Amino acid sequence: MFAGRSAFLQGGVTLIEIYEETGDRWVHRELLLLADPDEGMVNRYLAQGFQLVARVDGQIAGEVVMVPAENGWELKNLAVLPAFQKAGVGRALVEAAVARVPEGVVWVGTGNSSLWVLRFYERCGFRRSHVLKNFFVENYPQPIFEDGVPCTDMIYLRLEKGGKDLKTGGMFE
Repeated sequence: MFAGRSAFLQGGVTLIEIYEETGDRWVHRELLLLADPDEGMVNRYLAQGFQLVARVDGQIAGEVVMVPAENGWELKNLAVLPAFQKAGVGRALVEAAVARVPEGVVWVGTGNSSLWVLRFYERCGFRRSHVLKNFFVENYPQPIFEDGVPCTDMIYLRLEKGGKDLKTGGMFE
């Protein structure tokens, strides 16, 4: 187990347990596809890095997949089941994943239509970096819509692990 952290769930506070999935990562299929609906795309990166899983009161609550990137690591997939969202599970997974990789840049990309996801990563200390125009149009077989907004572009954010230029509250230093 990597971390223990409090979760603020209805009915009280409980502990979040985070562990590395060393077996079949597709056992968390529902979560993986919640974050990335294209099974083929998930297959391309799933075996490249590591997967951490969060458990709350014995129930699987979320997961994160990190893969090596050119000059650091990339957070490729982060999902938290709806019943556990806004309870600290996602942030605990991001913290545990970032803590596990060496110093350097940690990247994350998300769709232009994922406004609440962008805010979440920014609250975790990531800063917007660049945009890959038409990424989802060119790489996904089916159009993606969130709240009626077409997901077309990939917005990349970066976090300088150990860097002093980002306001992370010391969380990753």
